[in-house]
Amino acid sequence: MDKKRLEILMRILFLFFIGFFIAEADQSFLVNTHIRMLPKIMALDTHLASKAASSKIIFAIVYDSNKKANAQSIADEMNRVHNGKISTISFTAVALSVEELMVRKETAFVYLIQQCNSQSVKKVAAWGIANTVPTFSYDVNDLEFGILGSISVERSTIVYINKNTLKEGKFRFNDTLFQIARLVE
Repeated sequence: MDKKRLEILMRILFLFFIGFFIAEADQSFLVNTHIRMLPKIMALDTHLASKAASSKIIFAIVYDSNKKANAQSIADEMNRVHNGKISTISFTAVALSVEELMVRKETAFVYLIQQCNSQSVKKVAAWGIANTVPTFSYDVNDLEFGILGSISVERSTIVYINKNTLKEGKFRFNDTLFQIARLVE
């Protein structure tokens, strides 16, 4: 009977590890999807040029607490993948803490990385609305806190846009975004 229990335990552990690796791969796939798609969504902002103090647009990868290394990794990968340009728009992705974002005025687009606490999410959402800077989040559930959008990979890739935040922040995008996005309240 001991051999049977050990065999069952080994199978359970094996399934646990398989599940863990699949979850990690899913998370990595979603972040890579965001890295590739978000600058393209940023380029659809019709007021983008007015948000740049210089010729280069600032795309902020925002983090809270001790997640600077994660944010910097995403910023570096975004800069590498897009080579500092999307369409005819020059941009640079930078990692900023929530506190740093609050004092920077030249930011044109914000991406909030995963696992930010709800107070940080609310703060970033309010800042985005007040400054008419689009805010996107890793977590689609952050839309309930006033974040403008998120990307989810379900059967296909879906861009979610918070309809209330869109109106409140007076954001303006090329119609192409609304053809591919799903508006939610």
